[in-house]
Amino acid sequence: MSTIMTALNETVRLGALSEVQTQYIVLFFHRYILTTPTHFVNNASWTFALKVKMQYLRGDTFPPNMLEYDEILEKIGYGKTQWILLLISGLLTITSVAAQQTMSIVVIASRCEFDTTEAEMGVMMAAYVAGVFLSTYIWGYVCDAIGRRKVLLYGTFSSCALLFVLMFVTSVWLFNIINLLSGISLGGVSAALYAYLSEFNIPRHRAVAINYSTMFVSVTAIYVPATAWAVLSYDWSIPIVGDFVFRPWRLLMLLTLLPGVIGGLVLLHYPESPKYLLSQDKEDQAINAVDWISKFNRGLSITQVLSCNEIRLKPEIQTEENILSNSKGWHIITNIARATKPLFHKPHGFNFVLCNVAVFCMFFSSNGIQLWFPEIVNRSSNEGNQSSTVCEILSSPEQGQIKSMNSTNICSDAISTNTYIDNMIVGVAFLVGFLIQGVILNPIGRKNVLMAALALSIFSGLLLHFVSNPIVVLILFCLVILLPGLSISIMLGAIVDLVPTNLRGKAVSLCMSLGRLGIIAATNLMGIILIQYCTMTFALLSVILIVCFVVVYYLPIRNSA
Repeated sequence: MSTIMTALNETVRLGALSEVQTQYIVLFFHRYILTTPTHFVNNASWTFALKVKMQYLRGDTFPPNMLEYDEILEKIGYGKTQWILLLISGLLTITSVAAQQTMSIVVIASRCEFDTTEAEMGVMMAAYVAGVFLSTYIWGYVCDAIGRRKVLLYGTFSSCALLFVLMFVTSVWLFNIINLLSGISLGGVSAALYAYLSEFNIPRHRAVAINYSTMFVSVTAIYVPATAWAVLSYDWSIPIVGDFVFRPWRLLMLLTLLPGVIGGLVLLHYPESPKYLLSQDKEDQAINAVDWISKFNRGLSITQVLSCNEIRLKPEIQTEENILSNSKGWHIITNIARATKPLFHKPHGFNFVLCNVAVFCMFFSSNGIQLWFPEIVNRSSNEGNQSSTVCEILSSPEQGQIKSMNSTNICSDAISTNTYIDNMIVGVAFLVGFLIQGVILNPIGRKNVLMAALALSIFSGLLLHFVSNPIVVLILFCLVILLPGLSISIMLGAIVDLVPTNLRGKAVSLCMSLGRLGIIAATNLMGIILIQYCTMTFALLSVILIVCFVVVYYLPIRNSA
């Protein structure tokens, strides 16, 4: 702090500043210095930012060749850099989501090999999500400390390596541990991806780029059952060592990590985000990164595009404290906890808690059902009686799983064709749902869309207790999975409006982490009670959605964004 005060005093001493200039200094000091804890102030980015402000304050202008980063991006124009980066983000998203959704197929295809119960299947599906839940919030701070690109590359390649190892694991508990570690690694991708993508786009393109990147979640919901259908339709096995046999479901793990490997290899050619580099007082590296973007998009250096001999970039002031740079060990955790505490302060604290409850309920109902949906469809397809409700089918002995032959139990892990088709239909429904939601959101209003979606999902969940027609049951399942899932993105947008600007990043990250806790709770709970207490399971899902409806009703969500 003494360094900053010395710089201020020296600037005033050098010449008579006008009243406006003096007020500017005071405003800058109070806004960016006094509001920041002392042990976060003494870093290069603060000193550099203040130095630049003071250097050019007397003229009230920056040098002619000192430009804003977004201004330079505008001059370079939208091009190959942004298009290929969007594809990279899509490939990384596919691997991140597929690592979760593939488990819902793998638990069926491997249950004879691992000899798993329904409860153990629930743990297998929850292990990856638990890793993402434990790591995403911390990864958000790590990517501010070491850079977005490093976190993306580390998270992608380490998780892909772990998924590759999973192909050869023969113990269910070792499988779960490695899957947990894979989730922890991919949590870094979730934390850094949208920040990296948005910082290569000008402000008016950022929301569109993130929206298209998010739509790859729907593509994944089609990709997973489609690849599973192609691989698992063939019953082959390759003896490797001893009793270890390589079967089709293990190859499915390779197809899960493949998009991430491709995306990571392409990302190696990209520079770090110039915006991040500027916030870390690395102007030369930032200029080199901007020059790379210019050459890749236009085939011209940045000086040629701007018709000048040299450029300077205005500094990016990092308003968030770098928690990891000056802390070690347990202090990192305590610092993160301290930085999170303001989220629960008045006047937004109570609304933020309600938002967390709503997001938890949405993830619980949508993703919880979606992960168990292949198993539900597979059991229903093996039941010859088409006039039974879902719970009547699930409560009866499964014809396709255990067959009696000469008093010997033979396990069957066959997956019906309907399982793949119905899951692909859910994926297409998500894709169409995102498109429809984008059209109706502004005319109808965010809160109105949320209320209508939740009300229709509650009604659909209640009908599942009584309906027996297979087509109608599929439609109802699609609605129960789809509508709360689509509501998550609207809810996260509402959270941004309900908390102060400097807390929005942490608010969204924490809500997403707690939402994944809902997935963990749902998958494990349904593994225990779905078969024995099917009616109670679906009743619980309806109650969860009703709670979500009530919470959203009382939240002060604006209908217009």
